[in-house]
Amino acid sequence: MFVFKYILILLSIILFSVNSYAKETKYSCKPKSAAAVRSNGIQVFKITGDEKPVQITIQDGKGTESGYFLVNKSKYEILDLGTGKAYAFDRNEPWTHIQDIFFLDNNVLSFVLAANAAITRYMCNQSK
Repeated sequence: MFVFKYILILLSIILFSVNSYAKETKYSCKPKSAAAVRSNGIQVFKITGDEKPVQITIQDGKGTESGYFLVNKSKYEILDLGTGKAYAFDRNEPWTHIQDIFFLDNNVLSFVLAANAAITRYMCNQSK
């Protein structure tokens, strides 16, 4: 009987710990368009397609906790403001945020990274 209780407790701890980890999905993202405000006006950058991909991770929220958008070493809290699109902010980097996070019909993730006076639209495919 003691062994049965021990096994039952062990199984419940394992199940609880597995469910407590947030799901993470990784994406490889390339810029689609980019622009910045400069002293001489707005500069639009030419995207060649040869740009190095940016690796991001989306960590799902749990219960009432927000999810996170992880880019390099920055951790952006995902907020849905009721508009159908999500936004993400890093409280440690208030000059940078991610906006217009949504999925296109073909399951491609799209978002805009805004930093200081520059914006870049990224298109992302799920990494395997």
